[in-house]
Amino acid sequence: MRPADDIRRFIDKAAVSTNPQADKAVLEIVRAAHEEATNNASAPGRPGARSLVMKNTYVKLAVAAVIIFAVVLGLTEFLGTGGKSGVVWAQVMLKAEQAPMVIYDMTVEITYSQDKKLVLPSKNYVAGDYGTRSDVLFDGKLSMIQYRLPGKKVAYKIRVDKKKYWRVDLSEQEAAGDRDDPRTWLKMILSGAYTKLGRATINGVAAEGIECREFVGNDSIIRLWVDVETNLPVRIETEGLGMEAGQMRPHKFIMENFEWNAPLDARLFEPNIPPDYEQMK
Repeated sequence: MRPADDIRRFIDKAAVSTNPQADKAVLEIVRAAHEEATNNASAPGRPGARSLVMKNTYVKLAVAAVIIFAVVLGLTEFLGTGGKSGVVWAQVMLKAEQAPMVIYDMTVEITYSQDKKLVLPSKNYVAGDYGTRSDVLFDGKLSMIQYRLPGKKVAYKIRVDKKKYWRVDLSEQEAAGDRDDPRTWLKMILSGAYTKLGRATINGVAAEGIECREFVGNDSIIRLWVDVETNLPVRIETEGLGMEAGQMRPHKFIMENFEWNAPLDARLFEPNIPPDYEQMK
């Protein structure tokens, strides 16, 4: 039996789930390499040519072996041989960290009763060098602006609707906190055990999802949905119970509509509080 036939038999008997088109493409590459090496070996040449052909043959067979094992292990998506596209979870955090600035929408939903919910949408800006800013809406109007400025070790909460504001000095640890950065959530869910949710269409984007309870407890859950083409998050959502008005109530947070690596101006992170606003202690 020829070595190329051995390769085909090996792939056919592999007890793993692989992509048939990828397998065929890889097999043709291997067979072509083998046939080329065989033809070259039978051709006449100058002294030493046979030794060179043999060395090239061994190199090609070694490369072929690497490709074969990649197919058997289900790694064909890394080889670009026509495998089914999908999320490479190991790249999600790397891709997100390559974007120093990001804009996203967040919705906080607190359920008081079956007929009463508090819904607070916000537009959020994250820039490592400048800090974070959140513009919170209530009934469709700007209600509050929050700043966390780690470089100045200070945070502000400005109630636009009440013309009041709070200024809080931050410790080193508080200044280094990044709970408003979606990458904090990514690190949390990707560093632990999670369950795959399969595919879904999120805001018109084909995405794959995972969920975990390890960091949020059995009563809460966090889900991450990632674009199958870009390997960047398209939605992060958490559900659970939280203390509100002296009682544990259902909470839901959704981060979505991410603009990764968005250009942000430093002036966006300057509070510029009007002089007629009252400072609260």
